[in-house]
Amino acid sequence: MAEKVRDLRSALERLRNMPGQLAETDVEVDPMAELAGVYRYVGAGGTVKRPTKEGPAMIFRNVKGHPDASVAIGVLASRKRVAALLDCEPESLGKMLYHSVEEPIVPVEFQGAPPCQEVVHLATDPDFDLNRLVPAPTNTPDDAGPYITLGMCYASHPDTGLHDVTIHRLCIQGKDELSIFFTPGARHIGAMADRAEELGQTLPISISIGVDPAIEIGSCFEPPTTPLGYDELSVAGALRKEPVELCRCVSVKEMAIANAEYVIEGEVVHTCLDHFIAVCGSFYITRDTMKIWLKLQTKSQKVQH
Repeated sequence: MAEKVRDLRSALERLRNMPGQLAETDVEVDPMAELAGVYRYVGAGGTVKRPTKEGPAMIFRNVKGHPDASVAIGVLASRKRVAALLDCEPESLGKMLYHSVEEPIVPVEFQGAPPCQEVVHLATDPDFDLNRLVPAPTNTPDDAGPYITLGMCYASHPDTGLHDVTIHRLCIQGKDELSIFFTPGARHIGAMADRAEELGQTLPISISIGVDPAIEIGSCFEPPTTPLGYDELSVAGALRKEPVELCRCVSVKEMAIANAEYVIEGEVVHTCLDHFIAVCGSFYITRDTMKIWLKLQTKSQKVQH
């Protein structure tokens, strides 16, 4: 029987045992435009400029400037892979996700030393530099910078204390600064940040990178299916039939996903950026962004997803 998928490592091992679903390379690749360019030919699919196709997920084990890190890409880029990682048939995915919202399993606190905090880098350290610590790719030369595209952002509402996980595009803007994009009126953490701004507060936030794919899928639910106050980690719990484990952050009053490969901690501040350039099939520029001032970054094994 295949090992149960509980985190990114076991997910990659599941794909490794499926013929044609995972490619790996030790050839050096530059995270500045080259890494994404290589995967375009391997199997990016979607809106990527041709030639492309639906191909395997891929692990780059030799990332320029990051000698002890790997980058995984395309893990969720096919229905067949997603179904295999969620232990169901591809044609049953929709029904499985539908019923998961009806049977939520709330997250619990991890007992013991959390795996994601095996190594801690404080933003106050003289040599702290997020560009060096996280091998985030810059997908095209025209992007605003290196992007973290599957960071699980976790925060709590300033009034109610109710918490939630959502995916937001994050761009590294400096050694201790990220920009975060909030689609107006669409995501729970955006509403939390707006309320914090009304109260004259910052919003503590954790960003967990490299997690169980069930968490990434569950975090995509939006209102009205999951209204404000519904923690989508409960969807991931339902998909796995066991609760997601959280740990207390080191530097901010918030929780993070205990078995994430990386965790970034910080506070959302209410300084809007002038622009947030990105490429998602076409270029767009938006002003609906805020900054995250970092407090620290922690990690277990370095696999950026």
